[in-house]
Amino acid sequence: MVPGIVMLTNIDFLSGNIEPLLDKISFNGINLSNIANNLPIIFIIVGASILFIATLGLVGACCKIKTLLVLYALIVIVLALVQVIILAFFFLLRTQLDDTIKDEFLSQLQSSYTKDDLDKSDEVSSAFNYMFMQMECCGVNPVTATTNDFDLTPWRSGDGVSLKIPKGCCIGVTEDTYSAFVNTACTDTATSGTYHSDGCYDAIMSSFGSTLNMMGYICFGALLLQILIVIFTFCLCCTYMKSGTFRLRV
Repeated sequence: MVPGIVMLTNIDFLSGNIEPLLDKISFNGINLSNIANNLPIIFIIVGASILFIATLGLVGACCKIKTLLVLYALIVIVLALVQVIILAFFFLLRTQLDDTIKDEFLSQLQSSYTKDDLDKSDEVSSAFNYMFMQMECCGVNPVTATTNDFDLTPWRSGDGVSLKIPKGCCIGVTEDTYSAFVNTACTDTATSGTYHSDGCYDAIMSSFGSTLNMMGYICFGALLLQILIVIFTFCLCCTYMKSGTFRLRV
């Protein structure tokens, strides 16, 4: 349950202001918004279920009730199989993220970024600007010079023809000051130290990717533990049967 709660509360790009952009990014036919929103909920539900199931095992062991112990062992076996599927999906997700998600983010930026504002008349452009501010990043790849990911965007060929980067990338800009914010050293010449130079893909993977890794490790550890639990449960059943101490037999 813990990594699911952590992901829901601590990941910046789950903000509703950025969601229109995530809806445009798909992975194996599923958009990134659905993955980001549903994955933690699935972990919370599975965690709560495991907590309930563990209670069955506890009651069965303490009260020496064979029915509950056997039922507990069978449910844990099913859960272990489900976790194998989850782990397979996890490794698939992690290996394909670099190849797929980064290219899609860059494609969306270069085809759909048209405005440097937050008025949401262009939801994708506004989502990018919110992402630049909230995650303290700029573009998709790191911005290290005046030549960067924005060069091929509609914004650079339109409203931003004389600019190098949008205001959202500048250090110190906020949602309240965005419309009146001016820093020519940042927007006009991309002077080092006036803007966030980290690429947003790296920022996302630092946040989302580390949480995915944590989920994968916890899932793998839980799988090993559950295999031991099943073995110990059946050993306990055999011990109780030999000693005749079961209070309820099937």
